[in-house]
Amino acid sequence: MSDSGSNGDAEAEVEGVLNPEYYSSDSRESDQPVWRRQNWQRIMTQNPDSGPDLVLQEMEDEYEALEQELNDDYVTTDEEEEIAEPVEMFEPVREEQDRRAIRRVFQVLVPRDYIVQEPQPQANGNQEQPQPQANQEPQDQPDENREPGVNQDPLPQLPVPPQLIVDLEEPVAPPAAILIDPPPLPSPPSTSRRAQADGAAVISLDTPSPPKKRKRLSAADKSLKKSPESKPTIVDEEDDGLTCPICLDSWEMSGEHRLVSLRCGHLFGESCIRRWLNESQRQSSVKVCPQCKTKAAFKDIRHLYAKRIQMLDTDIREQLEAERRRTQTLTTELATAKLAHTLTSEKLMLMQKDYERLKELVRAGGGRGAFGGDAMGSGDQKSIHMLATHRLYMEKNFEITREPGCRVLLYSAKHSMLVASQKSAQNLFPGYGVRFIDPPSFKPLHFLHTSALMIRDIAFSDSQHLLTVASREPKIKIFDIRTRLCSAMFTAHDKMLWSCALDRNEREHFLYGGDLRGGVYIYDLRFPETILCEFQAEENFSPVIHIVPVPPNKTFTSGGFLVCQLTALTFYEYAAASDTALPTRLNVEGPFLSMQYDAVLDTLLISARSNPNSPQSRFILGRLDKIDNTPVLKVKATIYGSKATPIMTRPTQLGVEDNTLVVGYLQDSKQLMMHDVRREERVQTMPVNEVIYDICPVATQAGSYLAALTDNKCRVYKVNSSKR
Repeated sequence: MSDSGSNGDAEAEVEGVLNPEYYSSDSRESDQPVWRRQNWQRIMTQNPDSGPDLVLQEMEDEYEALEQELNDDYVTTDEEEEIAEPVEMFEPVREEQDRRAIRRVFQVLVPRDYIVQEPQPQANGNQEQPQPQANQEPQDQPDENREPGVNQDPLPQLPVPPQLIVDLEEPVAPPAAILIDPPPLPSPPSTSRRAQADGAAVISLDTPSPPKKRKRLSAADKSLKKSPESKPTIVDEEDDGLTCPICLDSWEMSGEHRLVSLRCGHLFGESCIRRWLNESQRQSSVKVCPQCKTKAAFKDIRHLYAKRIQMLDTDIREQLEAERRRTQTLTTELATAKLAHTLTSEKLMLMQKDYERLKELVRAGGGRGAFGGDAMGSGDQKSIHMLATHRLYMEKNFEITREPGCRVLLYSAKHSMLVASQKSAQNLFPGYGVRFIDPPSFKPLHFLHTSALMIRDIAFSDSQHLLTVASREPKIKIFDIRTRLCSAMFTAHDKMLWSCALDRNEREHFLYGGDLRGGVYIYDLRFPETILCEFQAEENFSPVIHIVPVPPNKTFTSGGFLVCQLTALTFYEYAAASDTALPTRLNVEGPFLSMQYDAVLDTLLISARSNPNSPQSRFILGRLDKIDNTPVLKVKATIYGSKATPIMTRPTQLGVEDNTLVVGYLQDSKQLMMHDVRREERVQTMPVNEVIYDICPVATQAGSYLAALTDNKCRVYKVNSSKR
């Protein structure tokens, strides 16, 4: 065939490329190819004047540039041989699988979009008869480089000139080729390269796309290739079911707060859920579970014995508490024994001196003039006889109210004011209050309504114009004595507060309250809703009848406060530079009726009922002291009263000159008694036809008085002193 014939065939092929059936409706109007055309087709279509040789040359240049770029970023054949595992390590299962795996390891980049076949020997002119290639596999056999399951129908192969044979050992210039327009493929062309055993390779369009080459990994990238280590699962041992959901405290194995459950299955402490059911019934008349609000009853409470639920072992704690109480008791007993030993030693020394004095008197012939006034005993006796005598005289007796109910009497020297509790005489404001009395004239003044129940204790503030009142209500009220208005109220978990007291000096803002079960509470006047400290007497739940603050002194540098219960007397000593107090039970036997502390004399007067060891009531006068760093009460005098004490009455102590007078009411004989401590004798008794509930000393410029409160009246006695 001539060159013109070849050109004609080429033009025919180009026209076949530009066949309108390969265009869409939009592309036919603009003569632009569809996006599915391959690169060489677009070149032929967009440049119809270019020949096939120029198109093939441009395509080869483009593929060489692409191959050079890929070889720079990816592993070469030689390097891949070093990276790849040796062929001998493959397990020889089947020869076909081994050969397929080796071919996949050693792949080369080849174009996929055209086929180059070996040149066939020409017979009889220029006739071209295609012969089967020596290295080409039959079409009926599947290609080994294709993935299984993929459509492996080869594209139609057409004969091409011998110029397109590519020899890997002897590269030649690319000859002209006949371009075939294959069916449009959905993906862009991919390249592959194969190394044959005989050194020659045939590039075919039906060669499948090889898998992507592995990118070279750096040392840092290789660490990313490792599978992430599975971290051990952290088991959260904390469990929300370790505490009671009501009080947020741990359950106990035994006792009031032991572990129980309701019918719904929720867990609680027994004491908490019983209190909850009571409150639920009181508020909404229906007992419900605090968590799921289902109906519950006391019969639904079940005790649980669970091993996986953490509970407090109260046995060890109870043993520790018992041991601590026993140690404290032994410490107090030891201090009491040492105190008794000291007192006995002092008495022994006095008796020894008396014995020596009497012995010298016998040797001198029994004459009194032998000693004169040099003997200590005679000197003491002379000083006692020279003491002044004191007598009580009725000064005034006035009525406070017609309604009976007066119980408490208190005098404030700082404010020069005397107050007495009484029942309200106005039907419009029933209840109880305090009556203010003018000390010089002892005239009743205005009335202040304080509570609906009977008043049990009253306290004044020395540094502030405040008056505190404790009644049988579950609150303590504070009033301003200038405006007579209630300024604050203090509560203690809805418990009945029987006693109150106000501190002084650096703790002037402290308010003390005692409840019906032996608890003591400390408040700050500036924060009424907050309880600073709370103390509970050990093994003693009797009511607190009186609280007295003790100012700092030489013995107790930080001070403290005394708490008198019906059956116990406890001193709480403040620790240095802190507000924590250490309780110590004093060495006095009860039961007690009242307690009064004189800050000027630093003496404590206690009224006690009769007990098996003492058949009569006692008025105990003493002073706080320390022995081996343990607070004790050093008894100065013990005064015996009546045998029967059915009514709680309050005695008082009156300091006159260098002596102390104790005044109290004898219930069995209905007498007012006065005892001289220095003389150690009862100096006066006066009959009284009414029960005296409280006695209070009143010091004015006109002299010393003694006020005695009955059920609805106030008796005023003048204290007269005379010297011999």
